[in-house]
Amino acid sequence: MTDIDINWLLSITRKAGEIALEHFGNTKGTLKPDQSWVTQADLEIESYFRQELAAARPDDAILGEEGNDPAPDSPYVWAIDPIDGTRVFNHGLPIWGISIGLLYQGHPTLGAFLLPALGDLYHTDGQTAFYNGTPLTPPDPSIDPNALLLISEGAFQNATVDYPGKTLSLGSCAAHLCYVARGSAVGALDQAHIWDYAALSAILQVLGISLRYLSGEKLDYPALYDGRNVPEPTLACPATHFAPLQKAIVSLGP
Repeated sequence: MTDIDINWLLSITRKAGEIALEHFGNTKGTLKPDQSWVTQADLEIESYFRQELAAARPDDAILGEEGNDPAPDSPYVWAIDPIDGTRVFNHGLPIWGISIGLLYQGHPTLGAFLLPALGDLYHTDGQTAFYNGTPLTPPDPSIDPNALLLISEGAFQNATVDYPGKTLSLGSCAAHLCYVARGSAVGALDQAHIWDYAALSAILQVLGISLRYLSGEKLDYPALYDGRNVPEPTLACPATHFAPLQKAIVSLGP
């Protein structure tokens, strides 16, 4: 447990959403060396979060997608993705969001994810997961011909799928995990970074939803603190679905 005021966390997340909406529909992305997009909104939001965290939590460490942060030297580590789904954001599509998560002693503890264009906010205080202020209950979707398996671009490139239902990519790792938390999707296959997972890992954890590597191994979050991509695709789904979905997916390696 931590002494962090969850209402403070939600307040700064909503403010970050306001900054994003000021730019949405009028952006010009530039390519980073890894060929991913960055916009002025990404930079402003991350700067805003860093200022707020420095003021309220000066001894905590920060890992941000747009920063070049040193190895954390605090048990409290904030992982920030100012816009998860920058490509979608830059094209004017609505499934993108703002993610901020806290890892305490290497474990996902608190988190918030806001989809400003949809007005949807997911968060956890470490005990309960919420969707727009309403507690979520552990989902139990069925795997059938109309069940959705969400697959990110990175995971799609590194896996083949023989799945009886429907597959979609919405452009945001964190949004995929939100829809698993709600039960809208039976699972999500992703291959991303610590700032993509931190907030949603905390949300999935309190719902009892499995988030593991496709091999079945647990994620070692501190091993990702250097900003590296996860070494293999991750699969998030209710625990009862892990084995059948794992069988339906063949990883081709990083």
